[in-house]
Amino acid sequence: MKKIFLFLLLPFAFKAQTPPEIKETPTEKNTTAAELTPKQLIEGYRARVIKGESMSDMAKKYSQDPGSASKGGLYVNVAKGVMVPEFEAAAFKLKAGEISEVFETQYGYHFIQLVAHNGETVDLRHLLLMTK
Repeated sequence: MKKIFLFLLLPFAFKAQTPPEIKETPTEKNTTAAELTPKQLIEGYRARVIKGESMSDMAKKYSQDPGSASKGGLYVNVAKGVMVPEFEAAAFKLKAGEISEVFETQYGYHFIQLVAHNGETVDLRHLLLMTK
């Protein structure tokens, strides 16, 4: 009798342990940061800044640049020839307040917000996610 009773309950025990069916594919909203690439992460940070979040706060929280992260990503009086070519090209083509596209350098992925253009120099904020 015990064997028959267990046999009847066995399908219910397995059914209770079956995970619910996934009805949609995962998106970045339900994906953890560890599952995203640095490029995907920084594109998300850029989108948040474009939507109105503070570039300074984002850089303090997420930037991996040891020279500027604690200052909200701020670099002042940056002259041509100081930064790597990709960084310089992105910085000097922006107008005050504009945000660059995400770009890659030997250090990782960046995006820049131009604070001011002062003739031959620029003031900017940037966020870096290192790839190495």
